[in-house]
Amino acid sequence: MVDLNGPESGRGPGHARRRRQRAALSAGVTVIVLATGGVVVFSQLDRTPPATVVPSLNRMTSPVRRTDLVEHIAVIGSVGYGHTSPLVGRRPGTVTWLPRPGTVIDRGGRIYAADAVPVPLLFGDSPMYRELASGVPAGEDVAILKRNLAALGYSVGSQDGVFRASTAAALKRWQKDLGAPQTGRLSPGDVVVLPGAIRVDAVEAQLAGSATGTILTITGTTRVVSASLEESQRSFAKLDSKVNVDLPGTGPATGTVRAVESVSGEGGGQPKLQVTIALDDPKLAEQAEAGSVRIRFSGASRKGVLAVPVQALLALREGGYAVEVVQDGGNRLLAVELGMFADGLVEINGPELSEGMQVVMAA
Repeated sequence: MVDLNGPESGRGPGHARRRRQRAALSAGVTVIVLATGGVVVFSQLDRTPPATVVPSLNRMTSPVRRTDLVEHIAVIGSVGYGHTSPLVGRRPGTVTWLPRPGTVIDRGGRIYAADAVPVPLLFGDSPMYRELASGVPAGEDVAILKRNLAALGYSVGSQDGVFRASTAAALKRWQKDLGAPQTGRLSPGDVVVLPGAIRVDAVEAQLAGSATGTILTITGTTRVVSASLEESQRSFAKLDSKVNVDLPGTGPATGTVRAVESVSGEGGGQPKLQVTIALDDPKLAEQAEAGSVRIRFSGASRKGVLAVPVQALLALREGGYAVEVVQDGGNRLLAVELGMFADGLVEINGPELSEGMQVVMAA
């Protein structure tokens, strides 16, 4: 128990007044300082903090201030090339050439070779699923082929989804330059269609092995920051939201959340969120050293609220909270309602609260 009146000394004229004050307090308030260090718990009979002025114990105080509160979480992530994906070969035959890990493959570049025929990379959002040749019905896959041939310098005329004689002629010229049979036809396994350039993370196939199945694992070509969050933290990882990143050897930087994926937890545990973050400064992305980084995500926010340090809260044993306000040479207990907690502060509301009031901090 904390003696709010201090030691009694003598029986002077104020003795009776001090006895009445102590009696009122002992009937109305019991104050306990928790060992967890932060919150003071008090109990009372009428559930309304008393308005009695309590002599100060000369403890530290902090002002009630109007401020913006933002929820934050900080996690450890890593700098690298992001999530890896398997690249599956669909061309029957024997693997006769493979790239080295770390190789960057752009549009038209060979990814691997089967039976000494290169399998090149084309850019697009839809994989090849049928043989393309003269007479095939129009479709987006034809348009993807024609756009890529045009980007590689071959004349195809209109870049629509119709396979014309000019398309077959351009395809034959490209096949000749690749060292592939000049058929003017394209089977689904002859190319790999992906959204952009790729980087080889690891080589899974072996020379002289089958050209079907997983050939490589690949990543994007730009260094990114990756982090793993709990599903309960999804609100902090919204697409296109901003984050702060402490880069090793570079310092503070900002980034933007570009992808959020649900992935299985290790050992069949709870699912996790795999978050990919692009650094806002492309130069920093290139200079960033591989390794661990600290990432700070922002969540919900509250603008212009009254807030105090969490250590100023007094928790009612019967429920609810109060703060101890310094007033008129003493301390007064005021009931408060709590709002957001952020960065060691808590939003408080109450009819008698005002900005600038001094509240007592828990010991």
